[in-house]
Amino acid sequence: MRASYLGIELSSPVVVASSPYTASRANIERCVRHGAGAVVLKSIFEEQIFRHATALERNAPPVGMGDSGEYLERYLDDAYRAEYLRLVSEARATDIPVIASINCLSGSDRWVEYAVDIQGAGASALELNLFLLATDHHHTAEELEIIYGNTVAAVVSAVTIPVSVKLPMRLTNFLSLADRLLGAGARGVVLFNRFFEPDIDIERLCFVPSDPFSTPSELRNVLRPTALCSTALPQLDIAVSTGVHDGAAAIKALLCGASVVQLCTAIHRMGYRVIENIHDFIEGWADRHGFDSLAVFRGCMNFGNTGDDNYQRIQYMKYFPHGVE
Repeated sequence: MRASYLGIELSSPVVVASSPYTASRANIERCVRHGAGAVVLKSIFEEQIFRHATALERNAPPVGMGDSGEYLERYLDDAYRAEYLRLVSEARATDIPVIASINCLSGSDRWVEYAVDIQGAGASALELNLFLLATDHHHTAEELEIIYGNTVAAVVSAVTIPVSVKLPMRLTNFLSLADRLLGAGARGVVLFNRFFEPDIDIERLCFVPSDPFSTPSELRNVLRPTALCSTALPQLDIAVSTGVHDGAAAIKALLCGASVVQLCTAIHRMGYRVIENIHDFIEGWADRHGFDSLAVFRGCMNFGNTGDDNYQRIQYMKYFPHGVE
Protein backbone atom coordinates (compact mmCIF):
# COMPACT_ATOMS: atom_id res chain seq x y z
CA MET A 1 0.00 0.00 0.00
CA ARG A 2 1.58 3.22 -1.18
CA ALA A 3 1.83 6.37 0.90
CA SER A 4 2.81 10.01 0.48
CA TYR A 5 5.00 11.77 3.02
CA LEU A 6 6.56 15.23 2.73
CA GLY A 7 5.60 15.21 -0.93
CA ILE A 8 7.54 11.99 -1.53
CA GLU A 9 5.80 8.91 -2.89
CA LEU A 10 6.58 5.84 -0.79
CA SER A 11 5.99 2.17 -1.51
CA SER A 12 4.78 1.69 2.08
CA PRO A 13 3.67 3.86 5.03
CA VAL A 14 6.12 1.90 7.22
CA VAL A 15 9.29 3.94 7.72
CA VAL A 16 12.36 3.05 9.78
CA ALA A 17 13.06 5.78 12.34
CA SER A 18 16.39 7.43 13.04
CA SER A 19 18.22 4.69 14.94
CA PRO A 20 21.14 2.24 14.80
CA TYR A 21 19.06 0.35 12.21
CA THR A 22 19.68 3.19 9.74
CA ALA A 23 23.27 3.96 10.72
CA SER A 24 25.01 1.92 8.01
CA ARG A 25 24.47 0.92 4.41
CA ALA A 26 24.24 -2.75 5.41
CA ASN A 27 21.39 -2.05 7.82
CA ILE A 28 19.61 0.21 5.35
CA GLU A 29 19.78 -2.57 2.76
CA ARG A 30 18.08 -4.85 5.30
CA CYS A 31 15.33 -2.24 5.66
CA VAL A 32 14.94 -2.19 1.88
CA ARG A 33 14.76 -5.98 1.61
CA HIS A 34 11.98 -6.06 4.19
CA GLY A 35 9.91 -3.43 2.40
CA ALA A 36 10.46 -0.16 4.26
CA GLY A 37 8.89 2.81 2.51
CA ALA A 38 11.74 5.11 3.56
CA VAL A 39 14.50 5.39 6.14
CA VAL A 40 15.38 8.23 8.48
CA LEU A 41 19.13 8.12 8.94
CA LYS A 42 20.58 8.07 12.43
CA SER A 43 21.05 11.69 13.50
CA ILE A 44 24.29 13.57 13.39
CA PHE A 45 24.60 15.17 16.85
CA GLU A 46 26.56 18.39 17.19
CA GLU A 47 26.65 17.82 20.95
CA GLN A 48 28.45 14.51 20.40
CA ILE A 49 31.16 16.29 18.44
CA PHE A 50 31.70 18.84 21.21
CA ARG A 51 31.85 16.17 23.89
CA HIS A 52 34.31 14.10 21.87
CA ALA A 53 36.53 17.13 21.40
CA THR A 54 36.35 17.99 25.10
CA ALA A 55 37.27 14.45 26.10
CA LEU A 56 40.26 14.41 23.75
CA GLU A 57 41.47 17.79 24.98
CA ARG A 58 41.11 16.72 28.61
CA ASN A 59 43.16 13.56 28.08
CA ALA A 60 45.81 15.01 25.77
CA PRO A 61 49.24 15.94 27.20
CA PRO A 62 49.85 19.70 27.50
CA VAL A 63 51.54 21.04 24.38
CA GLY A 64 51.12 24.76 24.87
CA MET A 65 48.27 25.14 22.39
CA GLY A 66 45.66 27.41 23.92
CA ASP A 67 43.28 26.90 21.03
CA SER A 68 43.56 23.11 20.91
CA GLY A 69 39.91 22.67 21.91
CA GLU A 70 38.73 24.82 19.02
CA TYR A 71 41.03 22.95 16.64
CA LEU A 72 39.70 19.57 17.80
CA GLU A 73 36.11 20.74 17.39
CA ARG A 74 36.76 21.86 13.80
CA TYR A 75 38.66 18.69 12.97
CA LEU A 76 36.04 16.37 14.47
CA ASP A 77 33.20 18.33 12.91
CA ASP A 78 34.75 17.90 9.48
CA ALA A 79 35.31 14.17 10.12
CA TYR A 80 31.82 13.49 11.48
CA ARG A 81 30.23 15.51 8.70
CA ALA A 82 32.18 13.72 5.97
CA GLU A 83 31.20 10.34 7.42
CA TYR A 84 27.56 11.34 7.59
CA LEU A 85 27.49 12.69 4.05
CA ARG A 86 29.04 9.42 2.89
CA LEU A 87 26.19 7.56 4.60
CA VAL A 88 23.61 9.77 2.86
CA SER A 89 25.22 9.08 -0.50
CA GLU A 90 25.46 5.33 0.12
CA ALA A 91 21.87 5.16 1.33
CA ARG A 92 20.67 6.90 -1.82
CA ALA A 93 22.29 4.13 -3.86
CA THR A 94 19.82 1.64 -2.33
CA ASP A 95 16.95 3.31 -4.24
CA ILE A 96 14.87 4.09 -1.16
CA PRO A 97 13.83 7.61 -0.12
CA VAL A 98 16.40 8.82 2.40
CA ILE A 99 15.45 11.29 5.11
CA ALA A 100 18.50 12.69 6.86
CA SER A 101 18.35 13.78 10.50
CA ILE A 102 20.30 16.45 12.34
CA ASN A 103 20.40 17.46 15.99
CA CYS A 104 22.28 20.67 16.70
CA LEU A 105 22.62 22.94 19.69
CA SER A 106 20.25 25.85 20.14
CA GLY A 107 21.34 28.89 18.15
CA SER A 108 24.02 26.97 16.28
CA ASP A 109 24.86 27.94 12.69
CA ARG A 110 25.40 24.27 11.94
CA TRP A 111 21.64 23.69 11.53
CA VAL A 112 21.97 25.44 8.18
CA GLU A 113 25.48 24.22 7.35
CA TYR A 114 24.56 20.57 7.84
CA ALA A 115 21.25 20.97 5.99
CA VAL A 116 22.92 22.43 2.91
CA ASP A 117 25.60 19.75 2.81
CA ILE A 118 23.05 16.97 3.36
CA GLN A 119 20.92 18.20 0.50
CA GLY A 120 24.02 18.24 -1.69
CA ALA A 121 24.73 14.62 -0.77
CA GLY A 122 21.33 13.60 -2.17
CA ALA A 123 18.92 13.31 0.76
CA SER A 124 15.24 13.25 -0.23
CA ALA A 125 14.16 15.18 2.87
CA LEU A 126 15.42 16.38 6.23
CA GLU A 127 14.16 15.71 9.75
CA LEU A 128 15.16 18.24 12.40
CA ASN A 129 15.58 16.55 15.76
CA LEU A 130 14.85 19.68 17.75
CA PHE A 131 14.32 19.87 21.51
CA LEU A 132 14.90 22.70 23.94
CA LEU A 133 14.90 21.79 27.63
CA ALA A 134 13.64 24.64 29.79
CA THR A 135 16.02 25.05 32.74
CA ASP A 136 15.57 28.79 33.26
CA HIS A 137 12.28 29.72 34.91
CA HIS A 138 12.49 33.18 33.35
CA HIS A 139 12.06 31.76 29.82
CA THR A 140 8.46 31.58 28.69
CA ALA A 141 6.99 28.91 26.44
CA GLU A 142 6.51 31.59 23.78
CA GLU A 143 10.22 32.45 23.83
CA LEU A 144 11.19 28.80 23.37
CA GLU A 145 8.71 28.35 20.54
CA ILE A 146 10.14 31.38 18.77
CA ILE A 147 13.53 29.64 18.78
CA TYR A 148 11.93 26.53 17.25
CA GLY A 149 10.33 28.63 14.54
CA ASN A 150 13.45 30.64 13.78
CA THR A 151 15.57 27.49 13.50
CA VAL A 152 13.14 25.88 11.09
CA ALA A 153 12.79 29.06 9.04
CA ALA A 154 16.59 29.35 8.69
CA VAL A 155 16.92 25.75 7.50
CA VAL A 156 13.94 25.91 5.13
CA SER A 157 15.25 29.11 3.53
CA ALA A 158 18.61 27.41 2.82
CA VAL A 159 17.39 24.17 1.20
CA THR A 160 14.81 23.05 -1.34
CA ILE A 161 14.16 19.54 0.02
CA PRO A 162 11.16 19.16 2.38
CA VAL A 163 11.76 19.58 6.11
CA SER A 164 9.96 17.91 9.02
CA VAL A 165 10.43 18.53 12.73
CA LYS A 166 10.57 15.88 15.44
CA LEU A 167 8.73 17.41 18.36
CA PRO A 168 9.07 16.70 22.08
CA MET A 169 6.05 15.33 23.92
CA ARG A 170 5.98 17.95 26.67
CA LEU A 171 4.60 21.12 25.17
CA THR A 172 1.95 23.45 26.52
CA ASN A 173 0.13 23.70 23.19
CA PHE A 174 1.78 21.62 20.52
CA LEU A 175 -0.85 22.70 17.95
CA SER A 176 0.26 26.32 18.34
CA LEU A 177 3.90 25.32 17.86
CA ALA A 178 3.04 23.10 14.89
CA ASP A 179 1.21 26.05 13.32
CA ARG A 180 4.28 28.22 13.86
CA LEU A 181 6.48 25.57 12.22
CA LEU A 182 4.09 25.34 9.28
CA GLY A 183 4.37 29.10 8.88
CA ALA A 184 8.17 28.75 8.97
CA GLY A 185 8.01 26.31 6.05
CA ALA A 186 7.97 22.87 7.68
CA ARG A 187 6.17 20.19 5.66
CA GLY A 188 5.63 17.74 8.50
CA VAL A 189 5.97 16.87 12.17
CA VAL A 190 7.11 13.67 13.87
CA LEU A 191 5.31 12.69 17.08
CA PHE A 192 7.26 12.34 19.27
CA ASN A 193 10.93 12.74 20.09
CA ARG A 194 12.14 10.12 22.55
CA PHE A 195 14.88 11.83 24.51
CA PHE A 196 17.22 10.63 27.23
CA GLU A 197 15.61 10.29 30.66
CA PRO A 198 18.14 9.86 33.49
CA ASP A 199 17.53 7.42 36.31
CA ILE A 200 19.28 7.26 39.69
CA ASP A 201 21.07 4.40 41.39
CA ILE A 202 20.18 5.06 45.04
CA GLU A 203 22.96 2.80 46.39
CA ARG A 204 25.84 4.19 44.37
CA LEU A 205 24.34 7.71 44.27
CA CYS A 206 24.94 8.13 40.58
CA PHE A 207 23.00 8.62 37.38
CA VAL A 208 22.27 5.57 35.25
CA PRO A 209 20.54 5.25 31.87
CA SER A 210 16.86 4.40 31.84
CA ASP A 211 15.23 2.11 29.29
CA PRO A 212 15.50 3.90 25.91
CA PHE A 213 12.85 1.75 24.21
CA SER A 214 9.17 2.44 23.84
CA THR A 215 6.32 0.15 24.90
CA PRO A 216 3.08 -0.56 23.03
CA SER A 217 1.09 1.28 25.71
CA GLU A 218 2.84 4.55 24.81
CA LEU A 219 0.83 4.74 21.59
CA ARG A 220 -1.98 6.26 23.66
CA ASN A 221 0.19 9.36 24.15
CA VAL A 222 0.30 9.91 20.38
CA LEU A 223 -3.16 9.08 19.04
CA ARG A 224 -4.96 12.15 20.43
CA PRO A 225 -2.28 14.66 19.27
CA THR A 226 -2.28 13.02 15.84
CA ALA A 227 -6.07 13.19 15.58
CA LEU A 228 -6.09 16.85 16.63
CA CYS A 229 -3.16 17.93 14.46
CA SER A 230 -4.41 16.21 11.31
CA THR A 231 -7.69 18.10 11.75
CA ALA A 232 -6.37 21.52 12.71
CA LEU A 233 -3.35 21.53 10.36
CA PRO A 234 -4.04 19.20 7.42
CA GLN A 235 -1.21 20.87 5.48
CA LEU A 236 1.30 19.10 7.74
CA ASP A 237 2.19 15.46 7.19
CA ILE A 238 2.41 13.52 10.45
CA ALA A 239 4.75 10.64 11.26
CA VAL A 240 3.89 8.67 14.40
CA SER A 241 7.14 7.54 15.98
CA THR A 242 6.21 6.30 19.46
CA GLY A 243 4.52 3.06 20.48
CA VAL A 244 4.09 1.46 17.05
CA HIS A 245 4.96 -2.19 17.67
CA ASP A 246 2.53 -4.05 15.41
CA GLY A 247 0.09 -3.70 12.55
CA ALA A 248 -2.88 -2.79 14.74
CA ALA A 249 -0.96 0.14 16.22
CA ALA A 250 -0.03 1.31 12.72
CA ILE A 251 -3.69 1.18 11.63
CA LYS A 252 -4.73 3.24 14.66
CA ALA A 253 -2.14 5.90 13.85
CA LEU A 254 -3.23 6.05 10.20
CA LEU A 255 -6.93 6.26 11.17
CA CYS A 256 -6.06 9.25 13.36
CA GLY A 257 -4.46 10.98 10.38
CA ALA A 258 -0.80 9.96 10.31
CA SER A 259 0.77 9.79 6.87
CA VAL A 260 3.36 7.22 7.97
CA VAL A 261 4.53 5.34 11.05
CA GLN A 262 8.15 5.07 12.13
CA LEU A 263 9.66 1.95 13.70
CA CYS A 264 12.61 1.55 16.04
CA THR A 265 11.89 -0.48 19.19
CA ALA A 266 9.76 -2.93 17.18
CA ILE A 267 12.83 -3.76 15.07
CA HIS A 268 14.95 -4.11 18.20
CA ARG A 269 12.45 -6.57 19.68
CA MET A 270 11.47 -8.56 16.59
CA GLY A 271 14.05 -7.91 13.91
CA TYR A 272 13.73 -6.34 10.49
CA ARG A 273 10.95 -8.74 9.50
CA VAL A 274 8.52 -6.67 11.58
CA ILE A 275 8.64 -4.06 8.79
CA GLU A 276 7.00 -6.37 6.27
CA ASN A 277 4.75 -7.91 8.92
CA ILE A 278 3.24 -4.51 9.69
CA HIS A 279 2.94 -3.62 6.02
CA ASP A 280 1.20 -6.94 5.28
CA PHE A 281 -1.16 -6.37 8.22
CA ILE A 282 -2.13 -2.96 6.83
CA GLU A 283 -2.75 -4.47 3.40
CA GLY A 284 -4.86 -7.32 4.81
CA TRP A 285 -6.85 -5.04 7.10
CA ALA A 286 -7.60 -2.59 4.28
CA ASP A 287 -8.69 -5.43 2.00
CA ARG A 288 -11.05 -6.82 4.66
CA HIS A 289 -12.68 -3.43 5.07
CA GLY A 290 -12.92 -2.68 1.35
CA PHE A 291 -10.31 0.10 1.27
CA ASP A 292 -8.28 0.12 -1.93
CA SER A 293 -5.84 2.84 -0.87
CA LEU A 294 -4.49 4.49 2.24
CA ALA A 295 -6.04 7.81 1.20
CA VAL A 296 -9.54 6.33 1.57
CA PHE A 297 -9.23 5.63 5.28
CA ARG A 298 -6.38 7.81 6.53
CA GLY A 299 -7.74 10.29 9.05
CA CYS A 300 -11.28 8.95 9.00
CA MET A 301 -11.21 8.78 12.81
CA ASN A 302 -9.48 12.09 13.49
CA PHE A 303 -11.09 14.83 15.54
CA GLY A 304 -12.71 16.55 12.57
CA ASN A 305 -14.31 13.43 11.16
CA THR A 306 -15.64 11.92 14.37
CA GLY A 307 -16.43 14.86 16.65
CA ASP A 308 -16.10 12.35 19.46
CA ASP A 309 -15.67 13.82 22.93
CA ASN A 310 -13.25 10.97 23.68
CA TYR A 311 -10.60 13.25 22.20
CA GLN A 312 -11.60 16.04 24.59
CA ARG A 313 -12.19 14.04 27.77
CA ILE A 314 -9.08 14.21 29.91
CA GLN A 315 -10.29 13.29 33.40
CA TYR A 316 -11.03 9.95 35.05
CA MET A 317 -14.78 10.42 35.39
CA LYS A 318 -15.51 7.95 32.60
CA TYR A 319 -13.56 5.21 34.35
CA PHE A 320 -14.36 6.03 37.97
CA PRO A 321 -17.81 7.68 38.05
CA HIS A 322 -18.44 6.56 41.62
CA GLY A 323 -16.36 6.28 44.73
CA VAL A 324 -14.23 3.19 45.24
CA GLU A 325 -14.85 1.22 48.40
